[in-house]
Amino acid sequence: MSSRRTTFLVVVALAGGVLIPAGAVLLYLGSTGDHGGESVAGILALVLGLACVRVLVWVRRAGVLTRVGLSFRRPEE
Repeated sequence: MSSRRTTFLVVVALAGGVLIPAGAVLLYLGSTGDHGGESVAGILALVLGLACVRVLVWVRRAGVLTRVGLSFRRPEE
């Protein structure tokens, strides 16, 4: 059984995995042709995809930094 956090992270990972390549393709198609709308959509998709990746990096980093910080703390007696 998965938690809400795990489900959220899977959705974010899948969204990032779809948005980045789709944004790159749209940006390429928009820049090679004369389609300004595709370029704008590609840029927006890339930015959203990179934001998804950034969320995943920060979630992982926060977990690691929390464990490191707790390992330096002395147990209270």
